[in-house]
Amino acid sequence: MTAPIWTLEAALWTGGLPEYRKSMDPSCMMVLPGPGILQGEAILASLEAAPRWREVDMAGRHLAETDGLCVLGYVATANREGAAPYRAACSSAWVRRESGWKIVQHQQTPLD
Repeated sequence: MTAPIWTLEAALWTGGLPEYRKSMDPSCMMVLPGPGILQGEAILASLEAAPRWREVDMAGRHLAETDGLCVLGYVATANREGAAPYRAACSSAWVRRESGWKIVQHQQTPLD
């Protein structure tokens, strides 16, 4: 199971709004630098004008899974056109629904 959940996580960094619409639970909450705490539709609205990451490396991967819940922890290094690399300590929580894995929580703490 670990490979698919990491693939889903990476796709949120690089895939843009369509990927979020497919993978995000309606109750999802995110704590992000800049906009702060966002939930549900506010997350999607914040992504409409945001430039996408071209690539992301997820180092120091940690995973805890139990009873249909999967929690990821990692250090992301992401790159986008015309910007310096971005590094952050991240955590995400994914829940297994009938339609597949859905993200319900994501947090980023910038590093450097």
